[in-house]
Amino acid sequence: MPVEDFVCPACRVPLGEAFRCPACQATYANPGGIPRFVPADNYSASFGLQWNRHRRTQLDSTVGQPISEKRLFDTTLWPREMRGARILEAGSGAGRFTEVLVRTGATLYSFDYSSAVDANAANNGGHANLRLFQADIFAIPLREQWFDHVLCLGVLQHTPDPKRAFLSLARHVKPGGDLVIDVYRRSLAARLQWKYVLRPLTRRMEAARLYSIVSTLTPALVAPTRWLRRLGGRAGARLSPIVEYSHMGLTPEQNVQWAILDTFDMYAPAYDVPQSAADVRSWYADAGFVDVQAFNGYNGVIGRGRRPAT
Repeated sequence: MPVEDFVCPACRVPLGEAFRCPACQATYANPGGIPRFVPADNYSASFGLQWNRHRRTQLDSTVGQPISEKRLFDTTLWPREMRGARILEAGSGAGRFTEVLVRTGATLYSFDYSSAVDANAANNGGHANLRLFQADIFAIPLREQWFDHVLCLGVLQHTPDPKRAFLSLARHVKPGGDLVIDVYRRSLAARLQWKYVLRPLTRRMEAARLYSIVSTLTPALVAPTRWLRRLGGRAGARLSPIVEYSHMGLTPEQNVQWAILDTFDMYAPAYDVPQSAADVRSWYADAGFVDVQAFNGYNGVIGRGRRPAT
């Protein structure tokens, strides 16, 4: 991992040898070739647990379908060939989108706040164009206005301040570059989901205990939830306290694993702060971006925008 790519997240000074800051003298660990700019114990512990236990569950190469590939390119509208470009991926989890992005040929800088970076390294670490590190979205240890493309899918709602997290990402987009996000949608229907009823309890539970409960109960609830979906569509499926994905063409075993993973993902995070399309539009405006689009998509509110070229 080239140390010259990184700056101190506190001082913004380029790091020296051994990932040491020449200004504040902070030294950042680099175990396994993955620079770590955050403490091991942080609010994202549940994500580290889920992605290391489900390291390959959502990878297209495991599923045998281009589910992540389709979501990525439908959301970003990026080309599939991007050699010479530089991409920043924020909140990469186990690397379901990393796996797709490295195939574009771009140099990919991918990070997560949690120990999910270890799962991503196991899945995708063999790619020479991947720069993987563990960092805080509010203090990204890279130069600003440096990236052609910045991506953040399924993450912002799980930060303590989604707008501030967005603006942090926006600072890393170079003139003429773009920033693409999605974030949970704020609506009455969304607020009536079981997760918002139960989360005041579940988010206070120890992550391993909650995972044990979810992994025990979810398999028995997959069939009733599938029946509710057939009866009432997406609204019917929301009557169940779990999620399942039989409509995506997964095998029964894959469906159970996705159900366990995403049901745990619903109940475990410390933060879950949905947003409206108007909120997202205002974020881009505050960042000074142009060609802004913010609209309701299947996975929440999708936002796209570009920093004006100088």
